[in-house]
Amino acid sequence: MKRSVRLPGLHPAPDFTFRDGQRTFLRKLAAAYERGERHHLGVFVPGYGKTLIALASFCVARAMGVCDQLVVFVPRGNLRDQYADPQELAQMLQWIGGPRLPFSIADSDAVFLKNRDIPVVIATYQYACGSSGNQALQQYCNQGDTLFVLDEIHHLPQESAWSDAVDNLSHEALIGLSGTPIRSDGEPLFGVPHDTISHDDGTESTFYRALHEVSLRDAHAEGEILKRVEAHVVDYTITMQEENSGETVECTLAELKNDISADTATLDRYFARRNLRFHDVYLDTLIGPAVGRLQSKRAQHRGKHGTAVRNHQMLVICMSNRHAADVLDFMQRRYGWLSVTRIGQDVPPQEREERLDAYRNGEVDVMVQVDMIGEGTDIKSISVIAKLDLVSARSKCLQQIFRGMRYFAPWSEDANVCDVFASGDLGLSDTLNWMTREVQEGIRTRKENANRTPPEKTTEDSDRSGWSMQQVSEGSFETHRVEMENSGRLRVRRQAFEGSQPSTPGGNGLDVKAREEALRKECSELASSLAFLLQDRGKSIHIRDVHQKAKERFRVKQANMSIQQLEKKKKWLERCTQMKRLF
Repeated sequence: MKRSVRLPGLHPAPDFTFRDGQRTFLRKLAAAYERGERHHLGVFVPGYGKTLIALASFCVARAMGVCDQLVVFVPRGNLRDQYADPQELAQMLQWIGGPRLPFSIADSDAVFLKNRDIPVVIATYQYACGSSGNQALQQYCNQGDTLFVLDEIHHLPQESAWSDAVDNLSHEALIGLSGTPIRSDGEPLFGVPHDTISHDDGTESTFYRALHEVSLRDAHAEGEILKRVEAHVVDYTITMQEENSGETVECTLAELKNDISADTATLDRYFARRNLRFHDVYLDTLIGPAVGRLQSKRAQHRGKHGTAVRNHQMLVICMSNRHAADVLDFMQRRYGWLSVTRIGQDVPPQEREERLDAYRNGEVDVMVQVDMIGEGTDIKSISVIAKLDLVSARSKCLQQIFRGMRYFAPWSEDANVCDVFASGDLGLSDTLNWMTREVQEGIRTRKENANRTPPEKTTEDSDRSGWSMQQVSEGSFETHRVEMENSGRLRVRRQAFEGSQPSTPGGNGLDVKAREEALRKECSELASSLAFLLQDRGKSIHIRDVHQKAKERFRVKQANMSIQQLEKKKKWLERCTQMKRLF
């Protein structure tokens, strides 16, 4: 007999399944609300569905009489990819069986104040910090019992402009969400439960207390959430000569890091470490293997059923805008066959958005940037990361690497691997080793669970599909020797890159012609299905009308479309089918 397990305010659609961690969090939340506990923290890896968790949490709170309106706070950079699509939000509400909830985006105006019956407002922290935005949100929050969901709460220490702005607004309950809730500065997070532990030496340590946490290991045990990780750490040996005394100093970058932390007065070594990242020898030694891995992935990987899919993409993380400009110049000179661009604060906003859109759409192979593609940016085809900056704090590094770890369902299982290339002086070996161990343990757990008798099904949702065990491995470690002369020039003697190179199915690379033909066939089938769907709804539309609308939209007929244009058309047709109209 099936057990009946219900969550207040939620009646999931028959074909919808909550993830294990989502379901557990919501159950714990309902129990906590019954006990009168109102402030909570949920820790979920990127790609786990925090937007859905936010909406479902409000449905639970609303049904239990805790709150009657919701404000979700997000960094402005997260707004577009996570919350700004009304169709996706409406779809999520339909999946979880929540009530129809109108919502408004609050980022630069107060539209939500003109329609006071709007129960859900999505606001940016930047909007809340402005005087007019904060005042408008105060008026909204004062009209009812409000649940705050603070996304990416690791940005909110107890003392900060964002925390002060949120604290100025009345609310009945609060939920903080983050994948990495530990801050590198050790500050506790705003508004969420913490435990303080006193040590024998009189010092105290503060730790967050999560209502529920889905770790990296948990995500891989569940499957189809994150890519696996392969780490490649490159170390260099630098030889420097003091101009006046002629004294020669030789050390690796890993040793250099330790020297800098122990003796900040060692300026010649510090500047050598910093300036090294601008040099062609350094860039070629680190970026070369990363580009090679990108090319091998593009030549090999296809979809789950042997069909060609969207190409892999690469992300390069730099120290500064000037550094990113130099890296872009290097890559354009050295790898001219790749489409490479960069974004940064020095790029005009409109141009920056156009470049980011091109990267999102797969029109750009490699993006060079300085912390501009952060939390919430959902580009699942990123699978190679070259880390050229000096950031070594674990929480920040995890956020950077997570940009390339979101699972991409159209790819086969063995294609869902994120390759990370970093320099040895960052001290990332421990972090990368920990990540790969967590992945291995998660997949091992998944294998063990698959061999057990499946648990009794509940009536609220169905079990997830099966999975297959995959190999997880760390990339090889290599040492490159760099010599710096008095002139400032560098010489390098390096080993060949020995990373694992998977074999290519079929013996050759990607068949562009076959891919175009497959995409044209898919577009034609989608256009036919869409026309028939609209005809069934009483619309006088022929297949040729669908293609004509696409021609007007993309300004080229299907026969002359490139792969990228065909992919855009396919996505548009799928969206039209979902929305049941031509737009």
